[in-house]
Amino acid sequence: MESHMNTFTLRQIPLPVEQRLRKLSRDAHKSLNKTTIELLSKAVGIEPVDKKSSRKHRDVKSVLRPWSDEEYKDFTRNTKAFETIDKDMWRE
Repeated sequence: MESHMNTFTLRQIPLPVEQRLRKLSRDAHKSLNKTTIELLSKAVGIEPVDKKSSRKHRDVKSVLRPWSDEEYKDFTRNTKAFETIDKDMWRE
């Protein structure tokens, strides 16, 4: 499938259609453009590609997990030094 994206303008959209599109967009917390593309894709028999699920996530959520008690104790012990203030560094 070609990945090139085209742009075009729709004119004379009936008010009820516009209102419904805007409501669907708001309810889904998506842009009007994204909502419209998803609906057009489904209408012509093409399932829209969810870019988020089709690409590798590069955020920390993919590596986060609950710590074990031992990991928490190690972290607390290893960061204890950050809780103290070096008064010699903060002399006026």
